Amino acid sequence: MFDNLHMLLQRPRLYERTPSLFWNDPYISTQMLKAHLDPSTDNASRKPEFIDRSVAWMSTMFPKGASILDIGCGPGLYTQRLTARGFKVTGMDFSAGSLAYAREHDPHGTYILQDYLTLDYCETFDIVTLIWCDYGALIPEERSNLLRRIHKALKPGGLFLLDAFTPLFYDEIEESFTWELHPEGGFWSPKPYISLEAEYFYGSSIGVGRIVVIEEQETRCYNIWNTCFSKESLLAEIQPAGFTSLIFFSDVTGRPFEESAETLCGILQKV
Repeated sequence: MFDNLHMLLQRPRLYERTPSLFWNDPYISTQMLKAHLDPSTDNASRKPEFIDRSVAWMSTMFPKGASILDIGCGPGLYTQRLTARGFKVTGMDFSAGSLAYAREHDPHGTYILQDYLTLDYCETFDIVTLIWCDYGALIPEERSNLLRRIHKALKPGGLFLLDAFTPLFYDEIEESFTWELHPEGGFWSPKPYISLEAEYFYGSSIGVGRIVVIEEQETRCYNIWNTCFSKESLLAEIQPAGFTSLIFFSDVTGRPFEESAETLCGILQKV
């Protein structure tokens, strides 16, 4: 036990993935859905008023009636609003619980239970969206794979909208280590457990949250990566995949781009 914990509490290698998955874990996904639907926090999804402003702005940027693929759509908080505005929307996620909620609340949208890293369409959509900084949660190989698949899925001249954290997101965050006892269970398990959580940084733009969940009979570890981007570094990564920059904003409500913002939003076009 000691040797195992000692290993789990070490600083992970850069972009090291852990074998434990949680996005589609039956219990954790129900907790994620609760977080998505909690209007008082933006830990999982942005708050409803922000989403409303986002969709209103996107509706002015996208061609009327366009076909949209929203990857990582969760419970459809954006997709159902876009469908209501007359867009032809497909949502993709691999949380069965979130998609069940989305289908129940948006009977006119199309929802696909699938890991978006395996999407395989050819010139099908006018627009692909990836919202709430999911792009930075991927490691470089995953990002490269996803860009290739998105480029293939878009029609000629199609648009790719994404957002990401900028390095300023980490300005006031320090490396840390905390632990917490959950005798009645909690987010990570319905059983009693102890959680050990660490935050590590790799330069000014890359961080990882490492969560160790210790139950009586099992110990699990999750690495949650976040890569931050400047406008220049994002373009340097995305342009070789066949995209050209159209315009950047500070967030997905269309706020004008500012160097002091903690997020950025780009609209890019398939070459």
